[in-house]
Amino acid sequence: MNGSGRRGINLAGLEGGYGTDGPGNADEWHRSEGPRAGMDYPLHAPELIDYYFSRGIRIIRLLFSWERMQSQLWGSVPDPLPGYAQYFANFKQIVDYATSLGVTVIIEPWQAGPDGGVGGAVWRGQVIGEPPHQVDRYAFADFWAKLASIFKGNALVEYGLVNEPHAMSTMSWWTTAQKCVDYIRTAGATTNIYIPGNGYTAASSWTDESVDTGPPPRHSNAYGWLNVNDGMPIYDPIGKSIAEVHVYLDSDGSGNGDDIVSATIARERLEPGMNEANAQGYSMFIGEIGFCAATIGAQAAWDDFIDYTKHSAPACRGFTWWAGGWPTWWNDVHGPHFSVSPTDGKAYIGDTVNMALLRGGL
Repeated sequence: MNGSGRRGINLAGLEGGYGTDGPGNADEWHRSEGPRAGMDYPLHAPELIDYYFSRGIRIIRLLFSWERMQSQLWGSVPDPLPGYAQYFANFKQIVDYATSLGVTVIIEPWQAGPDGGVGGAVWRGQVIGEPPHQVDRYAFADFWAKLASIFKGNALVEYGLVNEPHAMSTMSWWTTAQKCVDYIRTAGATTNIYIPGNGYTAASSWTDESVDTGPPPRHSNAYGWLNVNDGMPIYDPIGKSIAEVHVYLDSDGSGNGDDIVSATIARERLEPGMNEANAQGYSMFIGEIGFCAATIGAQAAWDDFIDYTKHSAPACRGFTWWAGGWPTWWNDVHGPHFSVSPTDGKAYIGDTVNMALLRGGL
């Protein structure tokens, strides 16, 4: 199957404690109480999932917060504290409803950093790695084992390890990724696992050692995939691990701007990762692509992207657009949101210009 087979969206809103769950939060009472539905995160109504289903969406990358699942490292899932337990119940309700319609759901943590921004592979802003100075990677693998044990009976739930690792040692990250794969499989889950790379998992830098900010020797994600097990590749006993990459079309590739460099920029930025995966016999999934469809040249760039994923990237296993969410919150069609939320937040109808473009490639 090439990229024509699995296309969908990211569903944002549950992910971050930016300023409430992160480090430096003065409201310790709030942390012990847990996240508050409708205040710290939106309650995604079934009608929102219905809207995406009616638009041909058959895969959703559902982002969430690890800290909101577990009040303490190594803790139980669901967490017994009321706010955390309710958060998990709301999360599971979304997963169960979407999969009941036949929609595949990739569940993936999106973590906050010390500054409240995108944190990558962290827990309350602290990097996952080797204790005592970092969060124990086995705590993260333990969390994944507990979550996978809950969803292992649902054939439409898949697992994304974490959103955009960065500012860390590449091989430390790949060691953590291998432990997570091990624990997810030991828990009995048999669906796809999506493994991002260090350095925000940009496809354009997949073979670039500059993503590694750890001590020398520094390595690329391509090296990490192939050498994490003492010179051997990432190991999945059932062979269903897929590399996750991201791509944006603005001048610095961050997704913060509306500019589109050229009609072929998505293809050009995807090729380093896709060509490497194809040469080495593994697959890639584009976890994030987004841009403003109102920008001049957007249609040409989209058409070229679709043509590339269909015909010129045999390693590609699909993509999820960045992003949709709670209509009254995630409604900006410009960067960095590129909204595909319904324009009517009460009736859950109406397409943004971005959704109109996306539907043309489904």
